[in-house]
Amino acid sequence: METLRKTQIYENIKMINIGSKKWMSRLNGIIEENIEDAFLDNKKIADELQISERQLFRKVKKITELTPQKYLKIQRLNQAMKILNEGKYRTVKETAHAVGYKKSNYFSLQFEKEFGKKPLTILRELGWR
Repeated sequence: METLRKTQIYENIKMINIGSKKWMSRLNGIIEENIEDAFLDNKKIADELQISERQLFRKVKKITELTPQKYLKIQRLNQAMKILNEGKYRTVKETAHAVGYKKSNYFSLQFEKEFGKKPLTILRELGWR
């Protein structure tokens, strides 16, 4: 399921023009730089891109078919999956905080919805817990 979600997003991006790809690259850079910020939201992202929130919504929706908030959530969860697989952190709480979730229980719920496995299960599979 992890690769399916990424594939769908990247397939949508492949079908857009070069200008939009560069814009998405800037957007992804902003998200990556601020991934630990639990308060990262549409307003902060729009401010960084020097556009309005409405423009942010329209552009992200057009390119990815997702709302900016959903796109941010998926980026956070994909980063969490990467972090878990790398063994960078040994607890769910550390991983949740590393990708901007304040509450590890909510993070675990969202992670399981997205990937079909709890983050703790992945940690156990890797032998960390």
